[in-house]
Amino acid sequence: MATVSEIIGYVVLAIVGIAFLVALIDMLRKVVVVSKGTCMVIERFGKFHSVLYEGLHFLMPFADYPRAVTWRDVEVHTDANHREHIQIFQTRIKRIDLREQVLDFQSQEVITRDNVQLMIHPMLLYQLVDPIKVAYQTYDLPRAVGNLVRTSLRSIVGDMGLDDTLASREEINRAMHLKIARVCLDWGMKITQVEVLEIHPTRSIQEAMHKQLSAERIRRAAIVTAEGYREQVRTEAEGESQAAIAISMGEASVKRLHAEGQAKSKEVLADAEAKSVEALSATLTLFGVEPTQYIVGLRYLETFLLVAQKAASRHIIFPYEASLYGLVKDLSAT
Repeated sequence: MATVSEIIGYVVLAIVGIAFLVALIDMLRKVVVVSKGTCMVIERFGKFHSVLYEGLHFLMPFADYPRAVTWRDVEVHTDANHREHIQIFQTRIKRIDLREQVLDFQSQEVITRDNVQLMIHPMLLYQLVDPIKVAYQTYDLPRAVGNLVRTSLRSIVGDMGLDDTLASREEINRAMHLKIARVCLDWGMKITQVEVLEIHPTRSIQEAMHKQLSAERIRRAAIVTAEGYREQVRTEAEGESQAAIAISMGEASVKRLHAEGQAKSKEVLADAEAKSVEALSATLTLFGVEPTQYIVGLRYLETFLLVAQKAASRHIIFPYEASLYGLVKDLSAT
């Protein structure tokens, strides 16, 4: 049977063995490998000591411990009916990811300047650049950033109308970036980009917008129809005017050509008569008759013939000339 001293020796040996085992396990746990793009904030006796970046590191047993950071991941899924399904995962992480990441939020309810309710879905692209501020400035950094985004978004959209909000996503992104970038940098987070993914009016606003769009299309159709009719009438009037001008120009050309033809024919007749008179002048001279007297007598005879053909009863008065009287006497005798 073991004595008391032996029992005490066994107990001390067991305690020493357990302590050695615990120390060995803790020493093995203090061998830390940090991956590229991550880091760890180390505290010694509850006070900040250092930041470990990529590589192999050895910590002091029972003194150095990594600082845990509260972090939450939000997954937002939208179905065909524009209903959101949100899943939030909150954990305590010891390794801080320094790569650029996406921070998604659920849709925020905002009211525009003209009292229209909208659902806006924002998103951030960020990068953690100061692990010390990330670990010590805020307790729940994603939640703090989410509240900041919500208040900034309501402030920006509250100063805009519905039409401006729907058509000015880039302006909203820039304004939000200016509002939250400096504050988030004080928390160790660098905001690289702010995006508004979706803007959804309520169902009543959508119906009113559809009615307005239909009315606008009907108005534009009526305007286009009226402009088309006006253009048609103007084109027809211009066509009729051009046609009348062309007809008048054609008639003028016909009259001009007709007058030119008559003048030409008269010139030809005059030339022919002149040539005939020249041909008869020698013969008439032999009988003592002037060519002009011959022509005048011939015109008298043609006039008498026309009077006799056109009138039913005639009374002819002509000047007395012996030669013409004798000619008429000879004609009446025949």
